Amino acid sequence: MTTTDLPGPRPQPIGSLPWPAGMLLLPDTSASAEVSSGLVLGKVPEIWPDELAFVALALDDNPDGAAASIEGDDPVSRYNRAVLVGGDEAWEQLAAESGGAFRALVDTARFSVGLLDEPPATGDFGGEVIGVVGSARASAAMEHGDFAGATDELSFAADAAREAGSPILAASLDLTRAELLRERLGDAADAARVADLAVQRLPLTASSELRAELQVTRALARQELAGTERGALLAVVADLQEATKVFREETYPEMFAIINQHLALAYLVMPMSSEGDRIRVGVAVNSLRAALRVFTPETHPVAWASTQLNLANALQYLPSVHQESNLDEAVQLYEEVLQYRDPEKDPLGYARILANQGNALGHLGVFRDARERLEAARVIFVHYDDGDAVASVDEVLESLTAAESVAGRP
Repeated sequence: MTTTDLPGPRPQPIGSLPWPAGMLLLPDTSASAEVSSGLVLGKVPEIWPDELAFVALALDDNPDGAAASIEGDDPVSRYNRAVLVGGDEAWEQLAAESGGAFRALVDTARFSVGLLDEPPATGDFGGEVIGVVGSARASAAMEHGDFAGATDELSFAADAAREAGSPILAASLDLTRAELLRERLGDAADAARVADLAVQRLPLTASSELRAELQVTRALARQELAGTERGALLAVVADLQEATKVFREETYPEMFAIINQHLALAYLVMPMSSEGDRIRVGVAVNSLRAALRVFTPETHPVAWASTQLNLANALQYLPSVHQESNLDEAVQLYEEVLQYRDPEKDPLGYARILANQGNALGHLGVFRDARERLEAARVIFVHYDDGDAVASVDEVLESLTAAESVAGRP
């Protein structure tokens, strides 16, 4: 006998929970129907019915225990055990005796664990199944470098999931789509639109993590579009500040660092129109320091260097009674980045750091070292015909000459 239809409540909560729980099917019981109607909205029961203990165990990161608690030998029970503990033979047998929507889920799971090279085609299986299959098809497209194709798959899958009444699955698909649009396709405007609609559609019962992820994605896309426009940057800051309530350093260190890095950038480029605005430079400095507790040259070399440079630049212009101490720290921060920056691979980047360090040394009154770094940077800028950078260095060198004259020493 071939199993084609999905049992139990519809929509099934597939895709609404993390793997492997997010691929499990609920049995056809009244308790399942009640739990499923909550799970698709992001509501996880405090007390699980006995027949759904396997889902609770899977969520508690106990797949072996979850599999052992499933007693039936029907195709759906065997499918759930295969999702939890695997087994090539089990998957082959399930594929041989299934069709329709059930076969689509079997093949999606087989693709996810590496037993199939390609996911199944998207058929008329019902919205939540289309959503899960579409997610797998988007993953396959990304593996082939087809990011435009992946976003199309995700758009179709999210719409199908939404129409089926599975908004958490739809929001998760929209989140991935927005991230691809910004990071891979360079379309920050569409990324911001997709993320914004996803936030608006998200049910209040959704997890705080999913909401915060969407807010961060929306913020980063809007930040690329904001330039120095104050209102747009304040919206970015609002999203990022909300996300910091969820992504704490002790539980989500990398996301915590990313949020603080971008929060600082928003503050630093925001126009200063009052004394109160200058406080934001101090907030930015604190955010950059927080990010650097996570970013290191060994674990996040690119993010570390960028954050370190932004901190050094901010310290140069931070209004403070400890200006000399701030400048001295900035010089040291530049020096640390220079130790990791290869002048052969990135000569212009190396020269910009030298110029910034020279500027800080000049403010400290260390004129000889300042001039040495500025002139070294100027040689590189001239070699690569960067006229604007040459002019900027020349301006600093002129001010350095004037300062040396006043001080009466080199």
